[in-house]
Amino acid sequence: MRCGECNASITCEEKFKTNKGNGKVHHWVYYHCTKKLNPKCTQKYIEEKLLEEQIKETLGSIQIPPEFHDWALKWIRKLNQQESMDRNMILLQQQKAYKTCLDKIDELIDMRAAKEISAEDFARKKSKLEVEKSKFKELLDDTDARVNKWLKKTDELFAFARDAVQKFNEGDLADKHYVLSKLGSNLILFNKTLRVNLEETLLPMQEAAKEARRISDTLEPVEGVDRTLQLESLYSQNPVLLPS
Repeated sequence: MRCGECNASITCEEKFKTNKGNGKVHHWVYYHCTKKLNPKCTQKYIEEKLLEEQIKETLGSIQIPPEFHDWALKWIRKLNQQESMDRNMILLQQQKAYKTCLDKIDELIDMRAAKEISAEDFARKKSKLEVEKSKFKELLDDTDARVNKWLKKTDELFAFARDAVQKFNEGDLADKHYVLSKLGSNLILFNKTLRVNLEETLLPMQEAAKEARRISDTLEPVEGVDRTLQLESLYSQNPVLLPS
């Protein structure tokens, strides 16, 4: 976190005070500007518990119900299957180009072996083809791995939106630091208020989370109908959730 007035870092400070009457030790944790960039910075300290309440409020804005998490991932995998034909076509084209490049290298080696080209021409052409081969190989590997990597990151994103509040509430200091770092990199403390610029991938979650919670909270159970199936049906018909 940085100070919204002078842009210096925010530091943490602990205070202890012993009650002379009963000997009980009181413990406070404060966050405040280091004032290293401007000693005259006017920003005051904020107690840790108040700061945490603000963080929880931001986390709450992206929190999604477990049922929405499961439905969203199923829908994304369904979309991925529909797009697999296009992806496979791209892979086939790249594989064909890669094989053509390998054939050219083999042909060039045969030509050099038959002394049809000079050593200088061979080295120059082979170097050019090696660069081309490396480029095609990189494209192949990237196309093949990109979707699995994308699905994994999407799963992590939805799991974070589902579990962040609980992880922050019940976790240790390292857990809280992890959750806060995932929210965004630009964290500004100004006038005892933490401003969080959410990561771009989390921004759609605010609208989706609000709508998913509204559906979950207002759903009237129907006897004999599984609640999860009811929710998934409503999610699938919702004009806010489906595009998001």
